[in-house]
Amino acid sequence: MSILDKIKLQLKTSRGSNKKKKNSPLTKWRIITMLITTLLIIGIFSTFYFAYNNIYLTLANAHSIFILESNIGEEGVDAVGYVEAKKYIEQKKDKINLNKNLRNIFEYDITTTTADISTTTLELN
Repeated sequence: MSILDKIKLQLKTSRGSNKKKKNSPLTKWRIITMLITTLLIIGIFSTFYFAYNNIYLTLANAHSIFILESNIGEEGVDAVGYVEAKKYIEQKKDKINLNKNLRNIFEYDITTTTADISTTTLELN
């Protein structure tokens, strides 16, 4: 037998041994370990996401509120609008003299009307 024949024979025997292998208990533990590791990684990433959303964004919002509160005194006062508003408030305090002959729409005479109701019956011919 030559070397090529030996190699061909080894290839044939190795190809023929593709029978289904039984699942050993180690493969079950490997699958369980992969699932647990995946769940742990998902838990770690969700913890970081929660921390980012609830802590860092809250700090950013508090910082922007602090910046806005410190800039409140920089707004100018509209003097013309203030004078007009004061004038309108004074006009509101003045009493208006109404005519006494005005009709009060909430006051009306209660009158009852009755209708004549006949109780006759019609006869069919």
